Amino acid sequence: MMRKMLPVSNLNAAVSLPGSKYLANRLVIIAALAEGEVRLDNVVSNDDINTAIKGLNDLGYCLEKTSSEGSNAIVSSPRQEGLTEPANIYTAHSGTFSRFITAVAALDNQPVTIKGSEKMNSRPMAELFDALEQLGVSVSSSGGQLPAIITGPVNQFHCKVDGSKSSQYISALLLSSPRLNHDFMLELIGEEVSTQYIDMTVDLMRQFGIKVEKHGRCYKVAAQPAYQSKSMVIPPDPVSSSYFMAAAAINAGKVALQSFDFDSLQGEAQFYKVLQAMGCDIQRKGSGLLIERNKPLVAVERDMGEMPDVVQTMAVVACFAEGTTVMRNIAHLAYKESNRIVDTANELKRLGATVEYGSDYLAVTGGCKLAGTTVETYDDHRMAMSLALIGSRIPDVVINNAQVVSKSFPNYFDKLADMGICSESV
Repeated sequence: MMRKMLPVSNLNAAVSLPGSKYLANRLVIIAALAEGEVRLDNVVSNDDINTAIKGLNDLGYCLEKTSSEGSNAIVSSPRQEGLTEPANIYTAHSGTFSRFITAVAALDNQPVTIKGSEKMNSRPMAELFDALEQLGVSVSSSGGQLPAIITGPVNQFHCKVDGSKSSQYISALLLSSPRLNHDFMLELIGEEVSTQYIDMTVDLMRQFGIKVEKHGRCYKVAAQPAYQSKSMVIPPDPVSSSYFMAAAAINAGKVALQSFDFDSLQGEAQFYKVLQAMGCDIQRKGSGLLIERNKPLVAVERDMGEMPDVVQTMAVVACFAEGTTVMRNIAHLAYKESNRIVDTANELKRLGATVEYGSDYLAVTGGCKLAGTTVETYDDHRMAMSLALIGSRIPDVVINNAQVVSKSFPNYFDKLADMGICSESV
């Protein structure tokens, strides 16, 4: 599907957002492994979460998705027995679920074949496979990637993990550890990336009754009862909110986020402060946030290591700022759904922007004359959502394969239209 964006002349809107997919990705694992019923409300309905629900149910866990009055929920009940025969799991494009379900599959003593989409099968998994083998799990794969056959159970309880490419390996092992019925020790090697996502995992485990201790570069989970029963309303997604903030910045408009998770552990929840430094006016309105721009945007330089998923959003805003905006400490973005350094640079250049990049940085100089054209998304939902924002100001921007937004935010273009940023299929 190709979608042509239509520039907006006056942006003054309010928007409400679904729950965080980052929290939901972890919470569906916790719900599946819990010893009692868990209810999750305000769950985003997207490809990743739907894939996770199906995959967990294919392993014999019990998750049911419900919807009422426009709000989605997931209700889990305890698993009755372990696997009694081999299983097959399809993880589609989801890197997070691929890593998480691999660790969960290692809890059973039957072979579990895990396979993703062609793009997912090209993404790194070797560090997680190595950690599982240290734990006594059999892993059969080619080149440290999916597809893989995982045969547990875990019979060793101390492993070393290289988290330099993805924090998801660490979260995966921690999330599954309460089902080991044994003390578990995870030792970090290599440089950590996106540590806020590990903190998020640990915090959610705590909320469901599991204590995780960290000593230096080691995490310890003592043998303790499994996750407790609990109900939770998932707060809005900080990364999804970034697109609507950016829309206000790009168009010298005003956008009110009706609810915002100010307590989020995600680094991306601080993106509004970056926009403030670039020239936006920010006001907290109760539980919401108001973003407005009345003066020219200016370039900034930022370490984006703790907010990697808004780099593309920031790069798009930078196209309209005075000076050169530099985003550093982003080497791990090369291993995402696309190479988010190279591919973002290439598409912005296609639109006429001046962009430089290296293995660990992206630099965008604003003030260039941009011209609409068809841009590629590389099967990357965040590429589609961020580039679409340029089309809210520049005519004739067409997003190729715009349907990739379904991975995380299926009604993204509808939300933009509700704000007055319209588009049409071409």
